Amino acid sequence: MRKAIGVDLGGTKINVLLVNEKGEVISRDKQPTESEKGRDYVIQKIKSMINKVLVDANLKINDIEGIGVGFPGIMDREKKTTLYAPNLGEEWKREVNLGKELENDFKVPVFLENDVNLVAWAEWLVGAGRGTKTMISVAIGTGIGSGIVLNGKLWIGAHGMAGEFGHTTVIPDGPICGCGNKGCIEAIASGSGIERYAKSILPDHKDSLIWDLVNGDLDKVTVRVIYQAAERGDMLAIDIFNRAGYYLGIALANYVHIIDPEKIVVGGGVANVRDYIGKPMRDEFYKRVLPSLRDKISFAWAELGEDAGGIGAALLVLYR
Repeated sequence: MRKAIGVDLGGTKINVLLVNEKGEVISRDKQPTESEKGRDYVIQKIKSMINKVLVDANLKINDIEGIGVGFPGIMDREKKTTLYAPNLGEEWKREVNLGKELENDFKVPVFLENDVNLVAWAEWLVGAGRGTKTMISVAIGTGIGSGIVLNGKLWIGAHGMAGEFGHTTVIPDGPICGCGNKGCIEAIASGSGIERYAKSILPDHKDSLIWDLVNGDLDKVTVRVIYQAAERGDMLAIDIFNRAGYYLGIALANYVHIIDPEKIVVGGGVANVRDYIGKPMRDEFYKRVLPSLRDKISFAWAELGEDAGGIGAALLVLYR
């Protein structure tokens, strides 16, 4: 059975998986990125982790077809270089010959792709989107990312920037997003957006259980704390999540009118609060989407969890 290695390079962790053509994980290694130690340190760590997953599976590099790398930023796919990833540190804000360096060491093909695109690819091939031809994957975490599989192909657009769903404007004069624009869905419904909104309204709702959970310290307000309050019936916490779901529904209705997918797959860390985000998201989506599409587009929650990026990177090698 064909095999490949997938590297999911993130700001806080690196996940390296040895994966077969069915999307099954044969061996794995997960370690903190430690990007503060420098670019060369991170690259050497990736090489060591690749060697480890091969040794753990009793395989040699010639037993695999290549290495896929999910990168959290902008890259040149043809040159196999990374161009910009601020969450990895200053050295990653300029060109890094990551792909070529791995190819020179391991003597197998190396392919680079945006990490969120690879999540979509994995979910489409072996996860919640399998069986569809066209699918949208949305990852809701600290930010909001998205990937598109269009007629069985990973769609990256003319400039490699397709699927920037997080920067869809839903409130023209809304909160400022990290991109500099106002009112992006990422600034409203991502984990950081939810936390920022909660902190802005809590001073006027000191009867909320959230206050008790953080001992009055707004800096301690997190999605997890808000979720704990919601689970105990706190209406403010529930309303905070409902608001995020409402605006997600609006943004997703806009999205599907352009892409026309069969399914929307939703994942990411914030998706764990699906009980409070999911219903208002779906309700608003179906209210706004064209009537002719309402019974043709379904929602599903992502199935592959934190392994999705690494699985997608490996499957990019095997199914291009």
